[in-house]
Amino acid sequence: MNSTRERGGDRLFGSYFAQQTLNGLAIGVIYGLIALGFSMVYQAINGLNFCHAMSVTIGAMLSYMLIVQLGLPVWLSFFIIVTALFVYGWLVNFCFFRFFTKGSKIVFMLVSISLSGVLQQISLIIWGPEARALPNIFGTGKLTIGLAVVPMSNFILLGISIAMLILLMLFFNRTRFGLAMRIAAENPVNASLMGVNVSRTYAATFSISAALGGVAGFLVAPLYGVTISLGQNLALKVFVAAVVGGVGYLPGAVGAGLLVGVLESLTSAYISSGWRDVIVFAAGILVLAFRPIGIFRKAVTKH
Repeated sequence: MNSTRERGGDRLFGSYFAQQTLNGLAIGVIYGLIALGFSMVYQAINGLNFCHAMSVTIGAMLSYMLIVQLGLPVWLSFFIIVTALFVYGWLVNFCFFRFFTKGSKIVFMLVSISLSGVLQQISLIIWGPEARALPNIFGTGKLTIGLAVVPMSNFILLGISIAMLILLMLFFNRTRFGLAMRIAAENPVNASLMGVNVSRTYAATFSISAALGGVAGFLVAPLYGVTISLGQNLALKVFVAAVVGGVGYLPGAVGAGLLVGVLESLTSAYISSGWRDVIVFAAGILVLAFRPIGIFRKAVTKH
């Protein structure tokens, strides 16, 4: 009787709970990276870029091509993907988005949705509809923490994601161009008067946003498999994270992504994987019903 009670307590509060929480953090930090890229564009132009999900798909597809088909080392594939998606983001902005950033935000949103459909169809033609399995590129080792046994790959995912976030934070706070991007996002008119090339900062925003999506695709591909619809499948969940965190508020996007990942993992563990998305979206609705500006953004008091 006591052993049964101990196992039940462990499942509820002990090593099993810790294990599922760590699993949730590993996927949640990936959601945070995608939501961060989404929020960066919104902060810069006050527009919703639904094409952002395609950068995740492209990152995952390139991971499969470089690692499985070409046999390149994982670290080299990672840097190629980051570079390729950075250039991809610049090209998308140069060819399409720069013509719509100063116009109607509804038009910009519709353009991003349409472009997403076009790119998904092109990807379908190039890569085909079949799903691809990417081997566990981060190894199969496990780490024991107390009574919890956690895959080492989870810590590698967390490490890479945290490193990317730290680099991004240093870029925005320690470099002149990063500071110029922040000024342009907060007030483009004043930024122009100060000599900041706003169009250039917008281009950089789209490039960095796409690169973050590519990193997320690289990280999530071994977990979910590689499909043409990978980015679209994650898009709505990431959008919920961005809004719950306070859309346009970059730290909030990361924090809400972590919360979504943990909630998803605990729901699958303690209720059912079939209820996972239901609980996540219902929680998002509940939060926004009482906190429309997001749980991390401070309310602005008008005097």
